[in-house]
Amino acid sequence: MVSLTACMQCAVCSSSCSMRYTMNVRKLIARYISKGEFWSEELWNCTTCHVCQDRCPRGIPITDLIVEARSRVIETGRVPGDVREMLESIQKFANPFGVGKAKKREWHQGKFRFADEGEFEYLFFAGCGVVDKRIAEVARKAGELLEAAGVNFAILREEGCCGNDVKAVGEEGLFEMLKEENQAVFEEYGVKKVIVISPHCYNTFKNDYGLEVYHISEVLLKAIQDASLRFRKVIEARVAFHDSCYLGRYNGLYDEPREVLKAIPGVELVEMLRNRENSLCCGAGGGNIVRDVEFRPSLKRIDEVGIVAADVLAVACPFCLMMLEDAAKVRKADVKVVDIVELLYESVFGVEEE
Repeated sequence: MVSLTACMQCAVCSSSCSMRYTMNVRKLIARYISKGEFWSEELWNCTTCHVCQDRCPRGIPITDLIVEARSRVIETGRVPGDVREMLESIQKFANPFGVGKAKKREWHQGKFRFADEGEFEYLFFAGCGVVDKRIAEVARKAGELLEAAGVNFAILREEGCCGNDVKAVGEEGLFEMLKEENQAVFEEYGVKKVIVISPHCYNTFKNDYGLEVYHISEVLLKAIQDASLRFRKVIEARVAFHDSCYLGRYNGLYDEPREVLKAIPGVELVEMLRNRENSLCCGAGGGNIVRDVEFRPSLKRIDEVGIVAADVLAVACPFCLMMLEDAAKVRKADVKVVDIVELLYESVFGVEEE
């Protein structure tokens, strides 16, 4: 691994940082070079968006080193209260929001087949976000679209947490425990392929678990191309798409969500200035989904939607949906924030979105 001492202080990392108003990566690296100390409380604000690491001209794995530094600090017990609460919630309730397990079990409303009820090709893993009413709705609509497309899938009666953001804050011990628990369940039901709506789940299932995993956009795009899904309603809307860090920069899935949107009759897809690998982070990653950080990049992102005069901001990540919908309300912006699943559902089933 390339060391921080390879840094030439070009400031690309700090100028690119999604959280640059609450942390200065260049200065922290400079202090390491001069004093041998990299850690600062500012590093808890890192969203692990990966921009600094991708753009570093010296190839320094900055994001990886930040996560490593967090891990060493966690071992000493010096953890901010909100991060500690998040980790305790995941351990107790399998979600970072402090919501009881019973709520997480309710998302499907009995609509879909369970993994213990017979053979299936795909496991549909809904993720932690379904404790939120809006995200639960997205997950149900995703399931209904999969059924309409004839996809042979099942769900778990009780899901664990994938552990992606646990690892991102540096809690390796808890991550390994969650991974072992999930792998035991997957082995019990013979899970070979997994479909997810969360890029966070996608990232860790693919890169840490080694599973054959598909983001919902990949499966739905194939269903559209195979004519397994037919459209009933034209949606006249100018739509901007926001790239999730963990779907895009981490895993290179840029085209599939866009192709789904372009296939919907009436949708005009427009690009914001910062898109694809240059997309601005919503601010939720690295544990910040539950933290009250002073600077919120999601507000800047909503401003960028206004520049291209989009009616709709489409996302492909539950955490992005939460952050950007809240930011739109704060900005009082005349833009509707939706998941791509919701737009497709409206067109396929011909129903009005609330």
